Amino acid sequence: MDAHQEEIRALLDRSYPLLPAPVKTIICQSASLLPARKGETITRQGQWLRNAILVGAGYMKVYREGPEGEIFMYYLEAGHACAMTFVCAQGSEVSGVMITALEDSLVILLPLPVMDRLMRESHDWNQFVVNTYRARFDNLLRAFDSVVFKKLDQRLLDYLHAQVSRVNSRTLQITHQQIADDLHSTREAVSRLLKSMEQQGLLAINRNSLLLKTGIVRKR
Repeated sequence: MDAHQEEIRALLDRSYPLLPAPVKTIICQSASLLPARKGETITRQGQWLRNAILVGAGYMKVYREGPEGEIFMYYLEAGHACAMTFVCAQGSEVSGVMITALEDSLVILLPLPVMDRLMRESHDWNQFVVNTYRARFDNLLRAFDSVVFKKLDQRLLDYLHAQVSRVNSRTLQITHQQIADDLHSTREAVSRLLKSMEQQGLLAINRNSLLLKTGIVRKR
């Protein structure tokens, strides 16, 4: 096993511990590793896809671009796979989504022939694919329910709690526009609510960051 394969194997062992060793060996033999810098878009709408995407390390956002801006779909982190790339790669279709790194990330690119082989030979891989579809579908349902059934102030509060839990820090390096894109709202509306929360002593607004006060952070 060369250094490139060893690096992929180490990422698989750390981020995909439930995949059996034979599956990881097949992936290492043919997959490639793509470093993605923070802010880099690795998949664009209309791009032909010949690989499925597994996130070995980092944090990414999957979304669509429309005439009125971004339409957020779901996040991907280490141990996740993008269901949309599974569908497009296996169907030889163009991508319907954008995938952008929100922090420096490492992406494992799995070629279509390898996916086909794993689908034929491994029950564990088939279960992983099914679980990936289910998880991403649940993500989409939660995003839909949030937009349809919750007011923006509650959606914003839930969003901030989720971000704090993910980074394990009360300081969030994020802009008002990023929050608005993720919540399918406008920057102006988000800024007004954040300012109101600041006046209530719930958070402090800094340049491109927010500091959530202890009273707003939910205990784990």
